[in-house]
Amino acid sequence: MPDGKKAERPRLLIEEWLPAAAIGVECIRERSTGQQPPDKRFHVWWARRPLAASRAAVLASVLPADFPRETFERLMGFWGPSAYVIAGEEMLAAARASGTKIENPHGMRAFRAPLKTKDIAAAHEAAQALWGHLPTVMDPMAGGGSIPLESARLGFQTLANEYNPVACSVLEATLDYPFRFGPKLADRARHWGAIWRKRFNAKMERFYPTVTDPTYGDVPPLCYILARTIPCPTTGHMTPLVPDWHLLKTKSGVPVVAKPVVDKAAGIWTTEIRPIGVGSGALASAPARTYSKGKGISLFTGEVIPADWIKAQAQSGRMASAIYAVAMKTPQGLKFRPPQQADLDALDAAEAQLQQWRGDWEARNLIPTESIPEGSKTREPLLRGVTRWADMFSPRQLLGFGVLMEELHALRPKILAEEGEELGEAIIHLLAFGVDKLTNYNSASSFWHAIRGTMANTFDRHDFSFKLTFAEMAPTAASGGLAWAYGSVIEAYEQVAKLPRAEGGSPAEMSQGSAASLIHLADQSLDAIVVDPPYSDNVQYSELADYFYVWLKRSQGHRRPEWFSSLLCENAEEAVKNDARFRAGAKKAKDAAAAAQVHYQSLMTKVFTEAHRVLRQDGVLTVMFTHKQQEAWEALFASLIEAGFTITATWPVKTESEHSLHQAKKNAAQSTVILVARVRPDHAGTGYFDAAMQARIRTVAEAAAERLSAEGLNPVDQLVGSFGPAMEVFSAYDQVRTDTGEPVSVGAAIDIAADAVAGWRIRQLAQGGLQGVEEEAQFALLCWATLRAAEFRFNEAKILGHAVGKDVSDLEQAGLIARKADKVNILSAADRRRAEPLTEAEAQQLLFGWEPGKGRRMKKAEALKIHPRDTVFRTHLDKAQALALTYLDAGGGAAGIGAARSFATRHGIKLGDPTVRLIEALLRAAPPAVRREKNAVAQKFAEFRAWHAMLQPVFGLTPPDWTERKPDQAVLDLLSKSAGPSGEDADEAEIEDEEDDETEEDEEDEEEE
Repeated sequence: MPDGKKAERPRLLIEEWLPAAAIGVECIRERSTGQQPPDKRFHVWWARRPLAASRAAVLASVLPADFPRETFERLMGFWGPSAYVIAGEEMLAAARASGTKIENPHGMRAFRAPLKTKDIAAAHEAAQALWGHLPTVMDPMAGGGSIPLESARLGFQTLANEYNPVACSVLEATLDYPFRFGPKLADRARHWGAIWRKRFNAKMERFYPTVTDPTYGDVPPLCYILARTIPCPTTGHMTPLVPDWHLLKTKSGVPVVAKPVVDKAAGIWTTEIRPIGVGSGALASAPARTYSKGKGISLFTGEVIPADWIKAQAQSGRMASAIYAVAMKTPQGLKFRPPQQADLDALDAAEAQLQQWRGDWEARNLIPTESIPEGSKTREPLLRGVTRWADMFSPRQLLGFGVLMEELHALRPKILAEEGEELGEAIIHLLAFGVDKLTNYNSASSFWHAIRGTMANTFDRHDFSFKLTFAEMAPTAASGGLAWAYGSVIEAYEQVAKLPRAEGGSPAEMSQGSAASLIHLADQSLDAIVVDPPYSDNVQYSELADYFYVWLKRSQGHRRPEWFSSLLCENAEEAVKNDARFRAGAKKAKDAAAAAQVHYQSLMTKVFTEAHRVLRQDGVLTVMFTHKQQEAWEALFASLIEAGFTITATWPVKTESEHSLHQAKKNAAQSTVILVARVRPDHAGTGYFDAAMQARIRTVAEAAAERLSAEGLNPVDQLVGSFGPAMEVFSAYDQVRTDTGEPVSVGAAIDIAADAVAGWRIRQLAQGGLQGVEEEAQFALLCWATLRAAEFRFNEAKILGHAVGKDVSDLEQAGLIARKADKVNILSAADRRRAEPLTEAEAQQLLFGWEPGKGRRMKKAEALKIHPRDTVFRTHLDKAQALALTYLDAGGGAAGIGAARSFATRHGIKLGDPTVRLIEALLRAAPPAVRREKNAVAQKFAEFRAWHAMLQPVFGLTPPDWTERKPDQAVLDLLSKSAGPSGEDADEAEIEDEEDDETEEDEEDEEEE
């Protein structure tokens, strides 16, 4: 393929093979406690992709299809063959499910594994032979930099472009400094960080006094825990809004709470620190919350304070805050004390000092003065009267940041004089990231996490959610605060600099601007583009990044004026779906949403059109994409096709663990899909969505699902993986139309593919077929077989519903599922049970509809429920569930078998009947949790164990073997020998770091208005 002139382009490795399951294992392992890659701990950026998936996307995109697979796996950093990696994870999953403790079967995490010189040389030689030179890889929407970092580590020439200036600042420190300065930068940054902290503490220590505690003595504060307060409507006294008075609520240990003590006569309240439990001073339960579901409760009168009153107080500036506990690190561990007068005096003194210095700081542009703009996420603080970015901090917090910025500016000339301009500015850059780290953990939106026993950051979720209680870090603390903030930044940088990489690797070349206008690149100048684009409305990058932009502008604007010259982050060319930007001209919210979607898809099409321009004719575009909604998928496919690409492969790579799937409570697993596209030949013409094209789509989709199943991918990923081959058929043409000339949407091809995979899966589960079984029952079967959970997302229900010819609304009306917002739940037999059986007239209504004058008309929703004594059933699923209820009503065992036999005889259910074939298939599809006797999910869906118990005695069929197997020690020994000593923590528990894009709040977390 010399420089793209060959007409027939060879297939790439990523178009033929990818060890997706093993890559998924390594992606999950990257999220393990204390072991996540250092780039994720450097600076907040949202929705970063795992390094393992990023490396796979880059490497497989530039290698030929016949590249040795064992070499590829070594280059991926796998500790052994991919089959061993998968087996190791399966062993861990089995151990979790059975409650067995085993040694960690895995070796070193992939991102840390050394790169062998001979393997790098083999990859470079193969890539050069394929492209005519060592390929150039570009990420035009580089974000946090996972993709270009991996490309640069592999020794390829790498280009990184990014629109957002905050992300550009992160990229510079991630992709440039480690290659230019190495670990030396970390050593010098620590030196100057210590000097910076000493100057800071000299001005700020008096505002964080060490108070003598009667129990623990002189222990410096770790952080202060504060509650929002508002005037009580009746008394006018300031009363706190506290959703939960717990200070410590860990899985092990004694819970600790703050107990409010009210002096109604004086109009004040204080707190006492008490344990929960038995013994002297312990409380039986936590104090009653003073805020719940948007409403407050006055400590002084007990009256309920309406949500409107709370909001009005906030917007008028009458909402305040009060310290109700101080956390300390003592020799005895984490302890708490009530605030003392010295704490309150220090708070007042800090506020007075801020008023004295603020005017000068604002004049010297040291602290933010910018207003918070209207937006999708910024709406949250604006509704509470927080109108400027400086208002995101308490007065004492803002005082600290003003001092930090002032001292950093004062140190700059000394740093540059001693270190030289290049290294000196890099040192200042890392210290500036220390400021950003501290703003994330020390704002009025950071909070005390009682379950974890630590502070949680502002961006614990991807928004500015208003916190009724918040925590203020003591930045002068020796073991935390500023020392921790800049120290963790420098440590993360140092670890990035020490990551294994190809010898002679060079920094990525960076550019800032829109991916829709890469004016610095010539036509057909790139070999490969690998990109992780924004996912519709998943993250509002510029709105969130403004929080850091206002500080970076003051710490980095002098050296990067081209990035930090605007008031806030530019967003005109930001490819996200942001409804707030289209509300002004819209009559209804749905109109704004529709306009925002059109804008997003238009920008994505422009981005891909520009990618088409700069890619050589035989180049490759690899897109990493994660989104819940089919509409987002369709928009992505449509944009690619319109831009002139044909899709050639899709690879689902699991990036989050299936812990929740083992519970079968809900399907929360998330996959990143790696999508491969090539430039479509000119004048590809029109394709027709006739029987022949639909048959081709069905054939390739089913073949893909079967192949992915053999490779160990789960059913959801098998379904998503079938979309790529289906799209290859569909996108081979400039346009696709019906026989009558009507344009055909991408969604039609996805539905055909989903239908084919559904049919294939049903044949696997029901060997005798499901002829005669209604679409509703097939949907239920597919949900259990594919999603493996009782709760799942609407989009997943939509895809499976379309596969059997049903809309989600039809299934909801049929009483099979319940929907709430984006969540869908399958209803159990018990959920669907009617209080009384149908009368004869009602049974006739159910089967034939109601006729005027023929008795009372029964409500449809009630009629569609079931009762074991009904004489007729509308569907085979209804009949199967009623059969299970009959068995359970009789108490199971021999009595239940007898009752089930009578029911089967009465309703003509016998071997070979569709109802029996459906039950067999459902038992094969049953996830582990519904099989276990002592399990809440199994108890809720008791029909599964009832069917399993009756299948042989009632119908003479052998039920599936549900015996849970414990990990095989022989296999563990084999894996252990293959993995070798990893030198890593054996803990493989999943964590949520500060950049996690799918964080779900703990149930006990703060409630929001």
